[in-house]
Amino acid sequence: MESVKDDNRCFACGKSNPIGLKLEFEKRGEYTVSLLNFDKNFAGWENMVHGGILSTVLDEVMVKSANNNGFTCVTAELNIRYKKPCHTGTEYELRGKVSEVTKRLILTEAEIIDKKSVVIASGSGKLFIVEQREQT
Repeated sequence: MESVKDDNRCFACGKSNPIGLKLEFEKRGEYTVSLLNFDKNFAGWENMVHGGILSTVLDEVMVKSANNNGFTCVTAELNIRYKKPCHTGTEYELRGKVSEVTKRLILTEAEIIDKKSVVIASGSGKLFIVEQREQT
């Protein structure tokens, strides 16, 4: 697989993308976490975040989780379960973790959770390992 280069224009986290979400992530134990509050411009139906946007942020936190564990990856497979409506103008927590590492793949899990700890959407993914870095 060819190498990948970060040009800081990722729709989910790139600071140089003028229409992107500009998500910021931090590592908390085994989890990679971000806080989200979707603008009404990301709605599918009135006051409800579009499912494709939810899929995007779940994918992003899974890739960031692998990255926080020393891997550069690209998504090979993504499975999403939508459980409750996600509303615009409401804060949510996005969290992901690595569940297994094999020779070529990383298996990951992620959730979007509301203030009452209710899971709004969850996902699992298989990521291709592009590069493994030394852990510091």
